[in-house]
Amino acid sequence: MAVARCASVRAAALELKVNHATVSRRIRAFEQSLGERLFDRGAKGYELTPAARDIYEQAQHLEASLNLVSRRMAAKDQKLAGDLRLTLHDGLAQPFLMQALKSFSDQHSELEFELIDTEQALDLSRREADVALRFCSQPPEHLIGRKLVNVHRACYYPKHLLQALISDATTDMLPDYLADKLNWLGWSEGMRRPVGKIAKAYPRFISRHKIMNIRLQHEACRAGMGVAILPCFIGDADPQLARLPPGCSEPRLELWLLYHPDLRSSKKIQALVHFLYELMAQHRDLFEGRLPCSNDGT
Repeated sequence: MAVARCASVRAAALELKVNHATVSRRIRAFEQSLGERLFDRGAKGYELTPAARDIYEQAQHLEASLNLVSRRMAAKDQKLAGDLRLTLHDGLAQPFLMQALKSFSDQHSELEFELIDTEQALDLSRREADVALRFCSQPPEHLIGRKLVNVHRACYYPKHLLQALISDATTDMLPDYLADKLNWLGWSEGMRRPVGKIAKAYPRFISRHKIMNIRLQHEACRAGMGVAILPCFIGDADPQLARLPPGCSEPRLELWLLYHPDLRSSKKIQALVHFLYELMAQHRDLFEGRLPCSNDGT
């Protein structure tokens, strides 16, 4: 099933946390026991044969039943102990979150965190994670979800470099003046130029570089490689960065806290859910960009 979902032995091995040779060996053994070929190697990777498609459809029902048993057993556990899997985007791994999780684990010393930093929407029904912090606008209907914050973004540049630049320009000439000296940091070939309210003040900025990772964008901005549009919880928390005048932010994403309804009676799940909800409430201003608009980039 892992190979069928991933269309790759190596990707399936990563999901299963085993060696890829083990996956290949088990697939061959399964094929030999059935006397049927289960996969064809195609341009898109491992493709199911007709025989394998029939097996896969039946196995999905089996897997769903086993996952249901697993979730119900987990829900009966009323101890604040054992493994607790939290999945989140790696951009959320901010110092305040790590310090808070450290405090939470200190309070509950028998809990073992597994932090899974990924942009992928892990399947909570299959217990790939217990709780998810996920950027989305429409969470899956089969999960329990609580919207935590609206995530704002703004334009950032190193504070010391920006102050030196704007000290030589008046407010009126600022967009044209900075256009000759600064550039956007691009993401990909199809996302070179930013769009939205905060980008309209600087229509003449060219775009340079292609950096497809929020942490690398952050570091490139700090190094002065260009102006980055960053989530405010990253940019405003960095004392080395300042917002580009006029300093306003705009909403871009929603951050949701998600878990499976079968786990609503699990004591450790509810402890983590309540903890994260309260934590994000304390930092709502940071996520929602509540800084005064200014003309000096501070």
